[in-house]
Amino acid sequence: MLEQILTSKWALDAQFHNRVAQLALRRMAAGLTPFEMTDNRKAPYSVLTAEAPKKDRSKALLERDDRGKDSPDGDKSAAVPGYNYLSKASTKSGQVVVVPIMGVMSRYGGLCSWGSESISNWILEANRDENVSAIVLEINSPGGQVDGTQLLGETIRQSQKPVVAWVAGMAASAAYWVASQAREIVMESETTSEVGSIGVLAVHLDASQYYEKEGLKVQIIRADGSEDKALFNDLEPLGEVAMAEAKAGLNLVRQTFIKTVKAGRPTIAEDVFSGKMFSGRDALKKGMADRIGFLGDAVRRADLLARKDS
Repeated sequence: MLEQILTSKWALDAQFHNRVAQLALRRMAAGLTPFEMTDNRKAPYSVLTAEAPKKDRSKALLERDDRGKDSPDGDKSAAVPGYNYLSKASTKSGQVVVVPIMGVMSRYGGLCSWGSESISNWILEANRDENVSAIVLEINSPGGQVDGTQLLGETIRQSQKPVVAWVAGMAASAAYWVASQAREIVMESETTSEVGSIGVLAVHLDASQYYEKEGLKVQIIRADGSEDKALFNDLEPLGEVAMAEAKAGLNLVRQTFIKTVKAGRPTIAEDVFSGKMFSGRDALKKGMADRIGFLGDAVRRADLLARKDS
């Protein structure tokens, strides 16, 4: 997990990234593991309750998901782990499924959140589910890894059923990337909800002086012709070539980020791409969101869009 934090490309709120990285490094210095990993297959919200307290949680989830596969009515939705346990609100157009995007985003999950691939599969399953008419994304996330974000955003954009994003606390960076691909964005509060942090970063840890202080001299030996191998590492200072290449890669991702946001939000202001966060009030003014409301309001908007489409 530490290597993901320090070496991956992130579309993440910078303050959160710094806090997590510092926490991981302090745990490492104390001889502890960076983080205690949790089960990536956990169900959204509190699905695995006292019904199976002593069972392996991932096994219990699979057992519960398997129940619908051979049901008399032919319900196959349980083929996607966790989908059957998503909240679904009954509306005039049909059921509106609420898909949670909580915590730090990554492709395969971890850090107490579902992965972008699982969330994408839920959206695809909702499009196949005849009982579902629309989708609401319940977002409270500081963003996360770039890897997997474009996949999730494209899945939302291509959804045949309308998608409304509801921002509870924040939709920062990668979380706003995916939110911008929804038909509408509803923010809970003008003051306490935030969106933005449109930017990309990576962190390079130069631990060479630390190793030297500890009496360790580390030398990287590269094979002939492999002079560009692993230039981005923590054993030696970051050279100009490695810095330029890393920045070029980040710039490319940022360009894609901005292009995607503009495609989803054509009226968005041009001064929102510096990485700054915006409150609900300012987000409305700058075309980053459409309205203020609670989760029920987002569900009603999704229902209305579904009825307009039918």
